[in-house]
Amino acid sequence: MKVRSWLGSIKVKRFQLSEPTLKLIRSAIPYRHRLFLGIGCLFLAHLTKLCAPSILRRAVDALMADAMPAKLVRYGGLLILIAFIQALLLFAQRRTIMNVSMSVQYDLRNDYYAHLQKLPLQFFQRFRTGDLMARALNDLMAVRMLVGPALISALNAFFAAVLVLPLMMSLSWSLTLMAFSPMIFVVVLTQFFSKRLYKRSKAVQEHYSVVASCAQEALTGVRVTRAYRQEGANMANFERANRLLVQQNFKLIRLSAIFQPSVQFLIGLGAVLVFWYGSHLIIKGMMTIGQFVQFSLYLGYLVWPMIGLGLVMNQVQRSKVSMGRIHSILSVEPAIRDTERTRAIPEVAGEIEFCNLTFTHKTATAPSLEGINLRIAPGQTVAFVGRVGSGKTTLLNLVPRLINAAPGQVLIDGNPIDEIPLQTLRSSIGYVPQDSLLFSGAIAENIAFGVGQAAPEEIAGAALGAGIAEDIQGFPQGYETIIGERGVTLSGGQKQRIAIARALLRRPRILILDDALSSVDTCTEEKILGSLRQIARGCTSLIVSHRISTVMNADLIVVLDGGRIVEKGTHDQLLARNCIYTELYEKQCLEETLETV
Repeated sequence: MKVRSWLGSIKVKRFQLSEPTLKLIRSAIPYRHRLFLGIGCLFLAHLTKLCAPSILRRAVDALMADAMPAKLVRYGGLLILIAFIQALLLFAQRRTIMNVSMSVQYDLRNDYYAHLQKLPLQFFQRFRTGDLMARALNDLMAVRMLVGPALISALNAFFAAVLVLPLMMSLSWSLTLMAFSPMIFVVVLTQFFSKRLYKRSKAVQEHYSVVASCAQEALTGVRVTRAYRQEGANMANFERANRLLVQQNFKLIRLSAIFQPSVQFLIGLGAVLVFWYGSHLIIKGMMTIGQFVQFSLYLGYLVWPMIGLGLVMNQVQRSKVSMGRIHSILSVEPAIRDTERTRAIPEVAGEIEFCNLTFTHKTATAPSLEGINLRIAPGQTVAFVGRVGSGKTTLLNLVPRLINAAPGQVLIDGNPIDEIPLQTLRSSIGYVPQDSLLFSGAIAENIAFGVGQAAPEEIAGAALGAGIAEDIQGFPQGYETIIGERGVTLSGGQKQRIAIARALLRRPRILILDDALSSVDTCTEEKILGSLRQIARGCTSLIVSHRISTVMNADLIVVLDGGRIVEKGTHDQLLARNCIYTELYEKQCLEETLETV
C-alpha cells in the first residue's frame, strides 16, 4: 500500500511544445516537401559515407596481404566515386534546407509586419520603434539560423549516431562503450549550460533592441539634436548602450567558450580511450588493423557532428529567445478588428451619429469625452472647436476606429460602427491628422498613397485643390521630386497641403481634417478652404481647428469643453450667445490685431 501511495504521488510532467515553437513548426509546414527532400538527401549522404570505411578496411587488409596494385586502384576509384556522390547529396541537402530556412524567415517577417499593421495606436506607445525593428531583423535572423544551419548540424549528429553506432557495435561492443563513456558527462554539461545560455542570449537580444532604439531615435530627431547642440550627449548615450550590448555578448561568448571546448575535450578523451583499448585488442588478436582503421573512421564520422551539438545548443537557446520575442508581438490580439458582428455593407453614405458617447483612454482616470449626442447629416460640414484638451481629436479618431468606442455609441448611416467592415469604413474616409507624415519617395507617390494606381491628371487635380500645385511646379523634378524621410525637405505648410491632397485623391465620403491647416498662412488657408468646398461637395467634412477663420463658414460649429458639448450652431448663432465661442473669437481677433501693429 505504501508503494502504491508513493507511486501515486509522483506527477508525470507532460511533454508540451511552447506556443513559439508551434508557431515555428506551422511556418515550416508549407515547405515540408522540400524539407523532407533535404533530410532525405542528408540521410543518403550519410549512408554513402558509411561505405568508405568498409572499402578502406578491405584495402588495408589487402595491402597487408600483398594485394595486386590493380586491386588497390579499384578501391581508390570506389572511394573517389563515393566522395563525389556524397558531395552531390550534400549540395542538394544544403540547397533545399537553407532555402526552406530563408522561406520561413520571409513568411515570419511578412506575418510580423502584417500583424503590426493591425495593432492599435496604444500598442506603439508602449513599444519603441527600434525594438520592433530589432525583432524584425536580428531576432528573425536567429530563427532562420535554427531552421537552417542548426537543423543540419542536429540531423548530422542524429543520423551519424543512428547509422554509425550499430556498425561500431558490430566491430566491437566493448570498444564502442569505451569510446562513448565520456558522453555521459556531455549530457550533464548540456543540462548545466542550457539555462545559462538561454539567459545570456535573452540579455543579448534585449540589449540589441536598446541599441537599435537609441540609434533610431537619434536619427529621427537629428534636427532637434543639432539645434540644441546635443550631439555629444547623444553619442554618449549610444556609446553607453553599445558598451552594455558588447558586455552582454562577452558574457555569452565566455559561456560558449567554456561549453564548446569542454564538449570537444570529452569527445577527444573518448578518442584517446579508443586508441589505448583498440591497441590492446589488436595485440591480443581480437581485432585486425583494418578493423581498427574502420572503427576509427566511424568514430571520426561521429566526432564533428557531436562537436556541432555544442554549436547547436548555443543556437537553439538564441533562437528560442528570439522566437519568444517575436511571438510576444504576434500573440497581441488587435483590439480593433472585424468581429462576428461585422456584416457586409457595400458603401458608406456619410451620416454620422454619436449616441450618448462616453470614452476614457486606458491610461486616463477621467473620461476624455462624456455624454456626447450629435447627428451629422451626409454632406454636412461640421467644425469642432474648443480649448486644448477638450477632446476634439479623440472624438474624430473614433470615426475611422483608430480608437474604439463602446458598442452602439458611434453610428455610420445608422449602423453601429463595429458592424461595418474596417476595409469598407476606412476606404470611405480621407483623414489628415495633426502630424502630417510623409514617406521618403516622390511627391506623386505620397499624394497617391492608399489609392493604388492614380493618373497624373488626378494627382495634379488633388494638389490643386490642396493649394500645393504651384509649389510643386517650382521644385526641380516637379511631382517626381524626392522629399526625403518624413518629408524633411518640405516646410510644415507644404507637408500639410500634400497630406490634404492625399486625402482628396481618395474622393472620400467622409473627410476628416484634424487641425490640418495650422501651418499655413491665412491667405493660403482661404484658398484651400474655397477649393475644398468645391471638391468635397457632397462629402461629410469634420474639421478641427484652433482658428475661427477656418471654421466660421461651416454648416455647424460644435464647441467642446471638458469632454462635453457646451455649444453648437452656426458662426452667427454662437456669437449671439456670447459664451465660450465668442470668447475664443474675440481672443483671436485681438491676437491678429496685435500682429498687424
